[in-house]
Amino acid sequence: MSVPTGSETLDSILDGGLPEGRTVLVTGGPGTGKSTLAMQFLAEGVARDEDCLYISTEQTFDELSDAFEEFAFDLHDDNLTVTSLHATPGQTVEGGDGRELTLETLEGGKMLGGDYSAPFESQYITQYLERFAPADRVVLDSVSGLSAIGEDQDVFRRTLLDFIRLLNDEFGATALFTAEESQPDLNQNDVKTVAASDAVQFNTHGVLRLWRENVGGDYHRFLEVVKMRGVDHDTRVHEVSFTHEGLRISPRLRTHPGEFVPSDHMSTGIDGLDRLMGGGVVKGGTLLLEHDGQASPHSILTNLMVQAREEGMPITIIPPVELPPKRLRTIIDERIGDMEELLANDQLFLVDFANIWENTKRNVFKPQEHDTDNPASVFRTIDERRGDAPMFSILNVEAQLPVLTDDELRQIRFWEEENLYQPEDTSMYLFNPQSLDEELAAFYENGAWQTLETWVTDKGLQYLELQKSPSGFMGSTRLVEYIEEEPYMRIQQPPGAGSTETTLDDGGQ
Repeated sequence: MSVPTGSETLDSILDGGLPEGRTVLVTGGPGTGKSTLAMQFLAEGVARDEDCLYISTEQTFDELSDAFEEFAFDLHDDNLTVTSLHATPGQTVEGGDGRELTLETLEGGKMLGGDYSAPFESQYITQYLERFAPADRVVLDSVSGLSAIGEDQDVFRRTLLDFIRLLNDEFGATALFTAEESQPDLNQNDVKTVAASDAVQFNTHGVLRLWRENVGGDYHRFLEVVKMRGVDHDTRVHEVSFTHEGLRISPRLRTHPGEFVPSDHMSTGIDGLDRLMGGGVVKGGTLLLEHDGQASPHSILTNLMVQAREEGMPITIIPPVELPPKRLRTIIDERIGDMEELLANDQLFLVDFANIWENTKRNVFKPQEHDTDNPASVFRTIDERRGDAPMFSILNVEAQLPVLTDDELRQIRFWEEENLYQPEDTSMYLFNPQSLDEELAAFYENGAWQTLETWVTDKGLQYLELQKSPSGFMGSTRLVEYIEEEPYMRIQQPPGAGSTETTLDDGGQ
């Protein structure tokens, strides 16, 4: 079960809300919205007639009232209890006349009454909090105020674990803890740092991180779900702003609303990739696949050719220069169909800019070798021979560079669209951006309906990101895995599309 947070977008990010009966940490620097999000979570509970408890270790009730004055939070609602606890020097019964840290409310109230108070120790804090049980939702703002309990990290961590068990098990509550972020940077030695202390983040069920960042000269606030055990959560960064109701988390959608999204897609043949792209490759559109020279694009283009042939689409291919004729012929024969028959029957057209294929076969064109095979003439011939069937084209840009200048590449691209393309013709361009002039790479990026980027990290892991699309999970980075059976490639499921047990497809897709 999920507990709504008070933010529709955050609920969507978390696949419904916070895990019921668990504790989640909200961490960030000052002014990032930690307390506001926590109170928004309680306000949602109050609206649902739930018992809610706000425990402050830093502000009195009057200070909280001032802090939340601009928001639609009713601190006097019967379903909301606000209390505070604080470590302050004082006298305890056991300590006699000596002074030590004692447990008091921020308003100055002593837990034992009279001139003495309880020691600031876990057992007394627990004893004090037990009077507020049961509760449906609890906020502890913030755990930093409890740091005086433990003499070291391990003691503090065990104490926090006891509090979490108290709230989740004995109270039956879903809880939010807030904490100051211990490191200002997103990464330290390539490891993300998220909480005020490791003691907090490792004990809690999930971690939400808030921070501020300079964008174009203005500071913006951001939110990221760093972890949420058992939840297929969105891993992307979202922007945060303040409204009267609390935090507004956006964007709700990263792609166009339904009326602008094409309804007809061609499957990639890879289930996780289809889901990432919102259905696959948009028919009648252009897909751009950028790679870093290490991540192979060949599995994606092969599976796309398989799908194109299953839909009866003729294929035009300008082969990647790193895919030699013998290897490409084997791939086509094994996965797509007999290459000789496809060429002879006008179902496959091969444009050999690299001048490495035999030119004795029908529908193998060599623009570099024959004047009559100039690109415009070649594509006009292909258009005549393919008939009325929609065409699927795979066009490697680097292979054309020895023959065409940057300006000629742009011209042929516009000329094809204007003179040859039918409404359902679908194209895929691929290249390594490092091998192209920046302006030429931007030309293809701007003209693409959908853009995928794939790369290999220094750890040897391959990732893929959807950077542009009218549908799908824009900005989502997914792991690529190669497998032994068709389609020979597995893409990590986008957030919210897979099982909570695994985000990798089953069944080899």
